[in-house]
Parts: sequence; structure tokens; C-alpha cells
Amino acid sequence: MDQYADGVQLWIEFDLGGRIMGLGYCSECGKLYLENTSGLCPQCYELEEFEELKIVDFLREKGKASIEQICKATGVKEKTVLRMMKRGRFKGDFEITHPCESCGELISEGRLCAKCSKNILDQVKTSESPKQEERSGVRVYSRDILKNK
Repeated sequence: MDQYADGVQLWIEFDLGGRIMGLGYCSECGKLYLENTSGLCPQCYELEEFEELKIVDFLREKGKASIEQICKATGVKEKTVLRMMKRGRFKGDFEITHPCESCGELISEGRLCAKCSKNILDQVKTSESPKQEERSGVRVYSRDILKNK
């Protein structure tokens, strides 16, 4: 399913012997193609596999690299590298670092570094504690009210 600038979404389905197949637009090049799990047309998927091999070869040589270093050395777009990372396409003894979404520190997994994650958890804990203090007063249950009548 693709969304256009005016907010209209396109999803075309047709029935092939009991299987519903969808047509969609490739998220990379915009071509119309038969939907698949990759979200890419066959040509872009083939290119992505080739780019994956370039990245893996680079990482085998370096061992550890940032997304920026990978993009500069291989010519692969950052968007493509991130998509591959989200899909778990890089397995091996190498490490890919990317910036924390909050502070920019280089991390190898997740969206936030340990410091920013702890900061968010501390904020959640402090925002919950006043609610618990308000509730710590006397509680009245409907069963107690009925007994008093």
C-alpha cells in the first residue's frame, strides 16, 4: 500500500485461483510490481542483495563501522543500510554503529543509548510516583457501604 502526497492510498488486489495478490509501488524506485515481503520490485531487490554483499565484504575487512562509514565506502544509501539492519540482514562477527536518536552517541543496537534509555525510564518513574501518593489515602469498597446500610 502506498500513500501519495494528497493522502490517497493505492492498493490493487486480484484473485489468482483463490490467492489474493496485490499490486503496489516499489518503495525504492516507485515502479508498480506484484507485492512481496520485501516491499521492493524485483529489480530493486536484486540491487539490494548486491549492495548487501558489498557491505558484508566491507565489514569483514573493517570489523566495526558506522553507517556513515559504510555508505561512504560502498556507495549504498543510508536508507538502504537502515532497512537491511531492521530486517536483520547482517549476521557475523562485525558491528555496525548508528547514532542514538536522542543524543547522537554511536550505538550498535536499538534506537537509544543506555544513558538516554535510563533517563526516559527515570522520567516515567517520577511521573508515576505522584499518582501513587494521591491514591495512598483511605479506600472505600462498595461491600463496606452495603454493610453500613
